[in-house]
Amino acid sequence: MSKVFDFLKNDFTNLYMRNVLEHKAVNKAIAFCDNDDLNLIYTGMFSEVNNGKGITDDLELYLVSYLIQKNQNITGFGRASAYVLEDQTTFIGFDIKTVDNEIWSQQNLFSVDEESKVIGVEGDYKESSDKNVICPLVTSYFEKIDFPEDTLKYLDNLYEQIKPNLQITQIK
Repeated sequence: MSKVFDFLKNDFTNLYMRNVLEHKAVNKAIAFCDNDDLNLIYTGMFSEVNNGKGITDDLELYLVSYLIQKNQNITGFGRASAYVLEDQTTFIGFDIKTVDNEIWSQQNLFSVDEESKVIGVEGDYKESSDKNVICPLVTSYFEKIDFPEDTLKYLDNLYEQIKPNLQITQIK
């Protein structure tokens, strides 16, 4: 197990759950790591920088590929998002993938009050897997995309807008 994989599996998930409880909300996040730092992007800000639109599946894959091309030292990604099952069970789905194809996913149940604010997250995960991801997009992380010039220019601009909002945590 690599240092980055171990950090994403343990520290990223704990950091994210603490942020959820602090802000009383589950916001989709994408984390990327080199061997020194975890960079965390909360995708809720994308409506501000993407002409009023949130982050689409295509944009998520483009952004991940762009980040890898921009920083050749990225060795792992984490993704966290809220999910609601048919029976109204709510959970945070974590997906982790490294450049060496190490995979981990886990589901942590959370509860909300009558105003839909998060009031609790179970620290122990309900389900986990080292073979299957929750979000199918994650299987395509680390696949290279050749961007046309206009798309690359768009991604450069987008990155410059989100860069000041990155939460950076040093990997121990």
